Amino acid sequence: MTHLYAAAVLLLALALSEQGVNCKHFVNEWAAEITGGREVAKRVAKEHGYEIAYELEGLPDHYVLKRSDVPHRSRRSAHHHTSRLEQDHRVTFVEQQHEKIRVKRGYLREPEESEGNSRWNRDLAREIIRRGGSLDDPNFPHEWYLNPSDSNKRDSAAADLRVHGCWKKGLTGKNVVLSILDDGLEKNHTDIKDNYDPEASYDINDKDPDPQPRYDITDENKHGTRCAGEIAMVANNGVCGVGVAFDSKIGGIRMLDGRVTDSSEAFSLSFHREHIDIYSASWGPNDDGKTTEKPGKLVQKALEDGVTKGRGGKGSIFAWASGNGGRVGDNCNSDGYTGSIYTLSISTATQLGHSPWYAEKCSSTLASAYSSGAMNEGKVTTADIRNRCTGQHTGTSAAAPLAAGIIALLLEANPELTWREVQHVTLHSARMEPLSGEKGWYRNAAGYCVNLAFGFGLMDALAMAEMVDPATWVPVGEQHICKVEINKTSQLPMSLKSGGFVEVEFTTDGCKGQANEVNFLEHVEIILNLDYERRGAIYAELESPSGTITSLMQERHYDHSRAGFQDFPLMSVHTWGENPCGTWKFRVADKSDQNYSGQLKNAKLIMYGTEEMPAYRKKDPKDCQGVTINEDPTRAPVPAEKQTIKEMLDETVSYLRSTSQHVQGASSVQEELRKLFEDLKN
Repeated sequence: MTHLYAAAVLLLALALSEQGVNCKHFVNEWAAEITGGREVAKRVAKEHGYEIAYELEGLPDHYVLKRSDVPHRSRRSAHHHTSRLEQDHRVTFVEQQHEKIRVKRGYLREPEESEGNSRWNRDLAREIIRRGGSLDDPNFPHEWYLNPSDSNKRDSAAADLRVHGCWKKGLTGKNVVLSILDDGLEKNHTDIKDNYDPEASYDINDKDPDPQPRYDITDENKHGTRCAGEIAMVANNGVCGVGVAFDSKIGGIRMLDGRVTDSSEAFSLSFHREHIDIYSASWGPNDDGKTTEKPGKLVQKALEDGVTKGRGGKGSIFAWASGNGGRVGDNCNSDGYTGSIYTLSISTATQLGHSPWYAEKCSSTLASAYSSGAMNEGKVTTADIRNRCTGQHTGTSAAAPLAAGIIALLLEANPELTWREVQHVTLHSARMEPLSGEKGWYRNAAGYCVNLAFGFGLMDALAMAEMVDPATWVPVGEQHICKVEINKTSQLPMSLKSGGFVEVEFTTDGCKGQANEVNFLEHVEIILNLDYERRGAIYAELESPSGTITSLMQERHYDHSRAGFQDFPLMSVHTWGENPCGTWKFRVADKSDQNYSGQLKNAKLIMYGTEEMPAYRKKDPKDCQGVTINEDPTRAPVPAEKQTIKEMLDETVSYLRSTSQHVQGASSVQEELRKLFEDLKN
């Protein structure tokens, strides 16, 4: 009887949790593409009872329309209003906006310290560095990841992003503009103001040009200023520390301190793309181990347009934090933002070369930068709001801005690099040696070493800059895209049950002889359509024709969704450099001994790459050195351990706690579970 009661309560808990995860809150704004110019858009809006709230910068003919007679927030869509706009021949696209949950990817909250300030001189700073002297910024000695002479390195002499070597060459971020997409930027901070760029700044939350954060007693909106300081803190001014690219220009888009929608994200990602070189984003969908979300249509267009039109056609750079959901077994491939081919996904390593407890593992991560780890390891030093300094910045939130700063040094060294060349250089020059003590490294068929936790390794600023010397750099060939359908021998849909797996094959010649021929792989995507009773039970892997096995998705114990994967892209960089010709094998498994079932409806293979091997690769056939290779990497499906009733209850209670703010009645279910657990113990 007790077990029946347990089952009933668990089913109720999961039902409530499912309701909370899938619930959308629609707002009284519509994103619309209206041809004919602004005057036509105004007429369309007026005729249908709307007003134009704002135009989407960087997306021609795209507007956000607003209705005053629709609730600001509702669980029901106003489909009848959407339908009327869809029927207007002048409207080519329309979508009612809904709120998106966005989480800043920083964790620890510890006491901060404050420092004073003094005047500085840029030329003096460069001269001091050139001569091997010390800068007078009081917290610079604590920036162990930048300072090769830092005494706090303990036994980790390799804990260095090799930024100092770039500074000695005179590379400090000059003529490079970055923008932090976050909760605001304290533009008048003593250690930031001289590098502040108003043309790279905007407040989408309040619709004005000032990105200054909103202040409260908890300092909730410090995140963006901290990220900006890592990049652009002024050197040798006696204040705080030194930014990675201390001569760069920095701006901020205040977009997280308020309602976030597809349109507000798209506006931020396309803002002044002719002026901004690098966008840094240390946020994303909830890292709760149960959210699976890809960019909306407008964000996808903003990213695509960014890499084709930004920086004079060379492509905007989007540096993105890979996520902090490691503690709940999250997988960054469930985040379609960091999993996009257009973003440069950055994970993190600790001072002692470990993968921290919060880091997520996935096949879309390109490389890593340093951030926080265990209590005995260093954190990141930067500027803080209220004109303060901090040595407590943490998480992948801190790693992505360091990467953005390094890319600023790279673009100063060679401003002609395209967005794809930045990715090529980042992975080819990455160092594995400082992280060689960690498990999970394996060699792909092209000779590259790669790891689900770190990507291709630790970013190396000096090696990147030296690699792209304009006197010797040969541009990478244009991107080709080759799409492959499942072999006709596979009968779809294919049934899948717990304890089993399904496999489909893709045979390809790399589109040989066509204009889009691919012989050197870059990114690979599987576009997955799968129905399943419990999404978190799914494991997916891809095997290349050369035998490289890549884990595309791992089980997520907190993901009880029945939504499956609908046209969801699972991206990998783990076969970079391989030849795609031959037969690819895609496998989906449920390793549990439960009673779940579903169907693989379809999958499509998309291969991105070049027709010819890049010149840098011919010159330097980099191989794994100093890294312990897992000859039998633990990336293939293995049987899951059975859960005891206690473990199931503990997991469900934890899950409900994480969703209780969104689920009505969750607190009462928690109490029932607590009582039930006490009964079971007795």
